[in-house]
Amino acid sequence: MRPDNHRIRYVLQASLFAVFVLFLSYLLYRLRSLDDSRLASWQDVFSGAFPLKTAMSLLIGLVVAFVISRYSLPGRRPKLFLFSVSFMMSACFWNEPELIVDASRYFTQAKHLELYGISYFLHEWGAGINAWTDLPAVPFLYGIIFSIFGENRIVIQLCNTLMFSSTVLLTYLTGKELWNDEAGLYGGIFLLGIPYLYTQVPLMLVDVPAMFFFMLAAYTFIRALRQGGMMIAGASLSIFFSFFAKYSAWLMLTLLVIIFIEELLANRRKDLDRFALRGMMVFFASFFLISVVIAFNHDVMMKQIHLLLTFQKPGLWRWGEGFLAIYVFQVHPVITLFAAASVAVACRKKDFTYVIIAWVVLLALVLQIRRIRYLIMIFPMLCLMASYGLMQVTRALNPEFVALSAAACSFALAYTAFLPFQQSTSAENIRDAAGYLNSLDLAAVEVITPLPGTYVMNPSASVPLLDLFLRAPIRYRYRGTEYPVPEDLDTSPLRFTWTYRNPPYYAGHGKAEKVGVALITDTTEVNLDQLLHDRTERFTHKRIFALRDDVYQHQTLITVYH
Repeated sequence: MRPDNHRIRYVLQASLFAVFVLFLSYLLYRLRSLDDSRLASWQDVFSGAFPLKTAMSLLIGLVVAFVISRYSLPGRRPKLFLFSVSFMMSACFWNEPELIVDASRYFTQAKHLELYGISYFLHEWGAGINAWTDLPAVPFLYGIIFSIFGENRIVIQLCNTLMFSSTVLLTYLTGKELWNDEAGLYGGIFLLGIPYLYTQVPLMLVDVPAMFFFMLAAYTFIRALRQGGMMIAGASLSIFFSFFAKYSAWLMLTLLVIIFIEELLANRRKDLDRFALRGMMVFFASFFLISVVIAFNHDVMMKQIHLLLTFQKPGLWRWGEGFLAIYVFQVHPVITLFAAASVAVACRKKDFTYVIIAWVVLLALVLQIRRIRYLIMIFPMLCLMASYGLMQVTRALNPEFVALSAAACSFALAYTAFLPFQQSTSAENIRDAAGYLNSLDLAAVEVITPLPGTYVMNPSASVPLLDLFLRAPIRYRYRGTEYPVPEDLDTSPLRFTWTYRNPPYYAGHGKAEKVGVALITDTTEVNLDQLLHDRTERFTHKRIFALRDDVYQHQTLITVYH
């Protein structure tokens, strides 16, 4: 085919697919009432966003995707491209507020390690350190980071962004190891086509690190079976950290058995004994490490598992989200379409290797896991499924442009709609109030949390979130144990806040010359008792941070006295 004809055909194909992508975006916007996502549904996001701004961003994103694909920039240096681009795109969301109150638990656990050391953390985790249903690996990592770089939110965001970019890279390496370079490249780009992920990377949670450790375990295990040597130790450590990152990872790690079986079947005519020996060495080493930790924390973990089965598992049905919301609105629909098509392709080819990437996605569908936060770990494999399907239509479409267009549109949507919406929620009050207090250069900040008015969440749980943004030390006088618990405690999604215990390091000693007061409430209609009134009356300046939203049940409002 002549070069001019090839160029015209390429432009025509790209234009038609771009129109299709824009039509999908418009269709989702018109049907946004079907999105029942809990964190950032299209219905809530576009209640205050500017659709025209998002539409213009989508057009610009498609043009950028076309230019990049036209010169095949990702294929020249795929590792550098995937890592650097994913890092820069994720860093654009660092000014997002700390949206989910669960971050207070992970911050508190990490701060214990920072203040009292590794030995104290390992000994007191689950006892002096309230662990709720959390596993220790990620809070341990956060605590080490605080110990080295200081207690600052930006270092946590940098860590999480590095782990997200590494996950994109691991997705590429896994696809390349299983099939070829293109399979990995398109899978890595597709991972940038999930708008929901951009909202999670900046948060001090365990979900993005858990996704990283899970993909690291899967990739290193494949390499350990095929290569042996030091990869056996690397796979064992990766499995160990993945196991203690999040309880839901236990289910996903059944993938290792599938990988082991597939590798044995694929190599049954050569080096079968060697593959089996390598696999058993990894299983034994990781099992030994895991068993040691469980032996020392058996009672704590049994209580956590009981809580998961009696509270979290039934709660999945109460707090669940629809598959349509998860796989069409929060994941770019192009990814879902190609992933679904890949199933038929793999069955037709009788490609057993495909089971490796489909296993965890199949588990999520069969077990009806309808909570997107618990599904973050499966997204890299879902993207590899989409990549597998995309490789079958290379004659009709340019695969690089298809993958890049999904990534560009998802970023545009997340940046112009999701992010402004999240910055308009009451969670922004904590960051704004902390920024104001930091500007005052105070020696200490006394935090007061009166009995909540709406009684949805214990405001004591917001104290660590304020501490995360604050430079001055906090003095906290009231403890959550003084509040009567709500009647619906057993079914409340914020149940952990009512069992929250403020750590003793907030007690404070001595008198500081320059002190401010932060009053954390859930309503502006607060009647302070005489004691609280006396504490705040002596201050001459007052500033209220009362940004409210109509989406979330609980609101966090802060009044600063100084």
